[in-house]
Amino acid sequence: MATIQIITTVTLDGYLPDKDEELLQWVRTDRQGFPFWHERSTFTLFPGYPMLDLICEKDEKDASFIYMAEISDRESLGLLHGLTIYHLIDEIVIYILPLTYGKGIAYLQQLPATRWELHRFKTFKNGITRIIYRKSSR
Repeated sequence: MATIQIITTVTLDGYLPDKDEELLQWVRTDRQGFPFWHERSTFTLFPGYPMLDLICEKDEKDASFIYMAEISDRESLGLLHGLTIYHLIDEIVIYILPLTYGKGIAYLQQLPATRWELHRFKTFKNGITRIIYRKSSR
């Protein structure tokens, strides 16, 4: 069965960063940011991708097949919503930006009530921390 992975960014206080945020631009362009995951994925999901097709396709693919969904703007929140409704997310890669906004779009609470296991984390020189969680088998 294929893996469905989301990659996303969030501020320390849980909000979607502004599209013009300098640290978000680093995540979008640096080889240790989103490009790292794009290179390793087999297929990139996009807003509007038919969820019922994905459910069927996921079961037909082998374990090396990785569907990746980038959640980094308002448009992609619909994709996150669809993936969570059907409990399709197997892995979450979160880049935490060392910023607080105090307001904005708080979106990670859309994730389904599930136990996640810490797989790996890394902190970069610019203060951004990348955390990778995988769905728990418990």
